[in-house]
Amino acid sequence: VDIAPYEKRKLLFTDGLKKAGYSFIEPEGAFYLFCTAPGGDDIAYVRHLQNYNILVVPGSGFGGPGFFRITYCVSEDSITRSLPLFKKAYDEF
Repeated sequence: VDIAPYEKRKLLFTDGLKKAGYSFIEPEGAFYLFCTAPGGDDIAYVRHLQNYNILVVPGSGFGGPGFFRITYCVSEDSITRSLPLFKKAYDEF
């Protein structure tokens, strides 16, 4: 299996989210990120992101309260288009 496309998507996402101000646990072999929810309330932040048409899930559902989970098994175009919205959501929260 060629994992290069997923590695590229992971780097695109992690670089963009870092620039937007997010912190997260660096994934080593997964297809998702656990980002720290600004303010510490993962459910409130997930609801906030929905206002920007960003779909993520609360980390509390995976034993990680205070984080939200996002996958990078999506197209590079989806990631690229979402990054300005992640930045805007972060700044406006």
